[in-house]
Amino acid sequence: MTAMVATAMQWGESIIWRRVWGLSLASWAFVISGLCSFIGLLWDGAWHASWGRDTFFIPPHDLMYGGISLSMAMAVAILVTASRRLRDPSMLQLGFLQAPLGIWISIVGMVVMFASAAYDDWWHNTIGHVEGDVVLWSPPHFLGLLGALGTLGGAVLFVLREVPIPTRANGKPLWFWERLNFPALGLVLCFSYLAFLLSAISMDRYVIYDRLRFDGSVYPILALLFGPALLVVAQRVTNRAGVATFTVLLGFILAALVAFIVKSFGFPRAASLPIMGLVSALLLDVAFMRFGRGLKWLVWFGPVFVLVFYATEFLWAWYLTRYPWWPIQNTLLMIPVGVVVGTASVLVGAWVADRMERAGWIKHISIK
Repeated sequence: MTAMVATAMQWGESIIWRRVWGLSLASWAFVISGLCSFIGLLWDGAWHASWGRDTFFIPPHDLMYGGISLSMAMAVAILVTASRRLRDPSMLQLGFLQAPLGIWISIVGMVVMFASAAYDDWWHNTIGHVEGDVVLWSPPHFLGLLGALGTLGGAVLFVLREVPIPTRANGKPLWFWERLNFPALGLVLCFSYLAFLLSAISMDRYVIYDRLRFDGSVYPILALLFGPALLVVAQRVTNRAGVATFTVLLGFILAALVAFIVKSFGFPRAASLPIMGLVSALLLDVAFMRFGRGLKWLVWFGPVFVLVFYATEFLWAWYLTRYPWWPIQNTLLMIPVGVVVGTASVLVGAWVADRMERAGWIKHISIK
């Protein structure tokens, strides 16, 4: 019996770490489950906005938590199989257990997400609907989003272990499409899911209700708090100019695609995410290609990023509502705060990427 268990464990370990298109099946599980959760959350927003809440086991919830369950199963399998090996100093060890740091972070995030699901079911069954209950910032929803951020952050660290980052001798970044392969694409997709979550969190009730973007005083600040930092980290970790634009554009395209599909099936409403600085991200990529990994240019570029972001979001809000950001003086008073927050965010992103580099989490391969 012991021999059979050992054989089964060895077989399972070989499956988990089997390479497909340059990444282990474990990494692809995180990429695929992230996409399922991504689409499921957009679908769920349209479902709640259109029909309210039925039961917990509605199709978009099934898609979301199916993806989370896939990630959890894979993370537990990695934890078990890694703990059977000899002590590995590259892994985080807790007692007799060991696993890559990203796996530990993801497990904690997924536990929080499953706990938020139980909390959400209790919330609706016990409290019922109150003003703001169906929005993203109800207590159980917000807890779940925090867990999702941890899960995806851990996924990024785990996938990054398997992705060599191409680096030129002169230090100049690559364009996004240069030497793009499946491992690099998997890593960028994980960054895209993180950007999507940050954009969703920044919107709060604006995602669901008809008062989309009528007030521009708060949500731009929330978007600028962590969004620019993530875009800078994605650029510098992947060493690719164009990654910032891709991470923003993918969420925007998928949001539009899901909205088109659900409305084709009779949904009266669909979630609309912020364009989240698409033009600003493009300028950030151009500047990264021009100035590289330096810090000084970020000091003056931060205000440019923020001001272009405000202009873009205002025009997008105008397109959606024809009556955005009124009274406008509330937004104008907050723009200086946004400039400070956004500039600090890009600098923090560069600092985080530098710390990841120094910690040895980024593996480089030299190219011409």
